[in-house]
Amino acid sequence: MIREKIEWVKDKLTHHPELRDSNERLYYHYLLAIGFDVNISFKDALKAMESRTIPYLDSIGRASRKVQEMHPHLQGEDYKKRKKKEEEVKEEIKSI
Repeated sequence: MIREKIEWVKDKLTHHPELRDSNERLYYHYLLAIGFDVNISFKDALKAMESRTIPYLDSIGRASRKVQEMHPHLQGEDYKKRKKKEEEVKEEIKSI
């Protein structure tokens, strides 16, 4: 499922650097690309996710992280900050 999205995400991150630090904006572009009506109610959008008519936001987020890991030149400005925070959280969890 994510493999199918990796090339699409790579293309978007290459041509739209402003999407590199926003999975939400990237997901919005994905919904537009698949022809999903983004003007429906939030409740209906959640129902579409529940019924798997559209994928969950996290699938695009996972694909984005994988692409940025494989292609460092596509990492956004906040990438290093997120990685540092991730390491801090891992250390905190280990200490519990």
